[in-house]
Amino acid sequence: GLGLMISNTIVRCLGSQGIACESEYGKGSYFYFDLPQDLTHLGFYEPKSSLRLNHVTLKTDFLINRSQYLCRRILIVDDNDYNLMVLGRMLKKRNFELIEAYDGEDALNKLVSSYEHYLQCKHSSCRRVNLILSDLNMPRRDGFDLIQDIRSLTSDQKDIPIVLVSAFDNPEDITKGFRLGMDDMIHKPVTEETIDKLLLKLRLKQ
Repeated sequence: GLGLMISNTIVRCLGSQGIACESEYGKGSYFYFDLPQDLTHLGFYEPKSSLRLNHVTLKTDFLINRSQYLCRRILIVDDNDYNLMVLGRMLKKRNFELIEAYDGEDALNKLVSSYEHYLQCKHSSCRRVNLILSDLNMPRRDGFDLIQDIRSLTSDQKDIPIVLVSAFDNPEDITKGFRLGMDDMIHKPVTEETIDKLLLKLRLKQ
């Protein structure tokens, strides 16, 4: 209800990604949130006294580093305008900034350009890409090519999470993707539930 919304606003102001929930029918719900250990490093405020949190249980495997929870930009790659629109609409509803590309070559160019701008930008509002959602089958350079290109970069962008989106549930594609360095694969048609599960798994759910 209203209390949960207010609580979510408070923890986000403290630097959290927000309150998340795991629920099982007939058993109940488990609410939890991430929280940085040193809030002064975030520049939100300068406390005049020490801050103590009592009786707060943090799910430690949900904790994420500063670069992750301050970044909410996703590069989505697909040669189909309709697919870009549908996926983009779902991500925008979850408050993500988007960069769109139409194939692997276009995606790599935009990723490198975005990273160079990020390095030059001194403003806190300047964000870097922290997830790539890419179609598998595309002209020029497909999803597999894109994985290889990104994993070959010399910057820390080579470690960015990459999730392939495929219309086919092909075990060979899944095996090849993981061998090349993808982080996960989801299948079309992509649903709201699929997106939420993926973002929670990758620790990007708000």
